[in-house]
Amino acid sequence: MRNLLFLALIFGQPAPVAIPVDAHFADGSIVRLSLNHEPIAIQTKYGLLSVPIAEIRKIEFGLHIPAAEQARIKKSIRGLDSAIHKERELSLKELIGLGHFAFSAVQLAADSNNAEVAARAAIARQKIRDEVAPELLALPAFDVIHAEYQIYGEIVAKDIPVVSAYFGEKTVQISDLRSIHVKSASSKATFTVDAEKWGSSLEAWFDTNVTVDVKQRLALSSIGEVDLWPQAPGQYMAAPKGYNTAGKGGAFQAGALVGKIGKAGKAFYIGEKLDTAASGAGRLYLQIIPSPWNNASIGRYEVRIQTGAK
Repeated sequence: MRNLLFLALIFGQPAPVAIPVDAHFADGSIVRLSLNHEPIAIQTKYGLLSVPIAEIRKIEFGLHIPAAEQARIKKSIRGLDSAIHKERELSLKELIGLGHFAFSAVQLAADSNNAEVAARAAIARQKIRDEVAPELLALPAFDVIHAEYQIYGEIVAKDIPVVSAYFGEKTVQISDLRSIHVKSASSKATFTVDAEKWGSSLEAWFDTNVTVDVKQRLALSSIGEVDLWPQAPGQYMAAPKGYNTAGKGGAFQAGALVGKIGKAGKAFYIGEKLDTAASGAGRLYLQIIPSPWNNASIGRYEVRIQTGAK
């Protein structure tokens, strides 16, 4: 990270911004760290995707077995069928010690046609179940990146470079992580939402480019007027709280200012003022509810947004 900052100063490019996260580890600990600006590569069913860190809200890690442990598991599974009793016992002990990393391999071995292998693998399976937390044994074989959409696949990297306020630059093995939660910073912004563009169709949403976390404070206020029937100017005027008739779709009053978090989020009422805890995580979108008369509205609302602390 220091090298990147140095190069940025030399060549006049903006320095990469570290992204603060809460890292949840397999042992139950939670550590505040920062990620660098590099995107996360994930191999999906449809190809390799590179997801910008700034777009990510959360990462849930599946089962990642380090290369050294993979080699030990293979060797120990073979050792269960050794002609030497001591080697069979050592292999059994090794598999139990490898815990959740060895669990899938032990389950397969327990169904072996070789009675000796199956019996010892069954012992290892039960010991691991007794000693390892159930959530570790239930880890899926895939990772999930939560951005605008959920992306399923296998993260390509085996470790992630991070920065700690106390320990400096470090590398964290993905196999040690259970999840990463990106922390959104407090922010303030003001937008103009035009009714003709963002208030004439239920499919049209204004992207504020403001991201929020679940339960993060979200405060909005709005002023302005919208004409719901421009053909008769001034007769059907709405404020952000909405007109006295239902708008298109029937869920909200015509002309009401509404929002949603994430493209697939559920619309919620904002009106002239809203101060609440965000019900989801993702980017905030705004919309003016269209008139019920299948015509374009005109006018605009000025919307102020604040996230985080007052």
